[in-house]
Amino acid sequence: MTRHPMVVGAAVLLAGLFFPQDARAGDLAIVLDAGLFSMSNSADTEKAIFDSKFGVGAGLGLSYDRGSRWRFAVDARRIRREGERAFAADRTSPAFQLGHPLTFTMIEGVASAAYRFGRLGPVSPYIAVGGGMVSWKERSDIAGLVEDANGTSALFEARVGFERRQGVLRLGLEGGIILVPNAIGVGGISKVYEESDLGGVFAELKIGFSRR
Repeated sequence: MTRHPMVVGAAVLLAGLFFPQDARAGDLAIVLDAGLFSMSNSADTEKAIFDSKFGVGAGLGLSYDRGSRWRFAVDARRIRREGERAFAADRTSPAFQLGHPLTFTMIEGVASAAYRFGRLGPVSPYIAVGGGMVSWKERSDIAGLVEDANGTSALFEARVGFERRQGVLRLGLEGGIILVPNAIGVGGISKVYEESDLGGVFAELKIGFSRR
């Protein structure tokens, strides 16, 4: 995957954050997001299977501002990663990739509430917490034999961010951590390493379109 779209997106976002804004509250907005997501809560499993520390995710959501401080939102997001099946003798041993391609896909559905602290210069900082569900699927090809594994689990998240309003546009940058406990660990390399959480840290860009 080329890095240029992410670089351009970050440049546009950072430029937008520092242009004049016209802040309004109490309206609905459609929100698009894209970013980098890790599985750092199960770091050994992630390192064994995936070549990179982050996967790419994108999502769509709907938010509602109640007054100037509170925001409520629902979001859906898809994260996809590619790697290889791996083997380790025990939890203290290094892992070896086996050459069998593996594709991992995770779909998140989240409801959240955010509190905004007012303006800090040209931007509005906020914190948010949320919860929801995760549906995940793993597909691997072992010498032509395709194997699937899947599951669902509860999701919890906390995030901090900065937002800039410019007319009907909302430009945002945020990061945080996702917890998906007891989602894996019953087989494969995650069982060897005794890890069970699919979540981790993330950073993403957001762009919203409000009614006015």
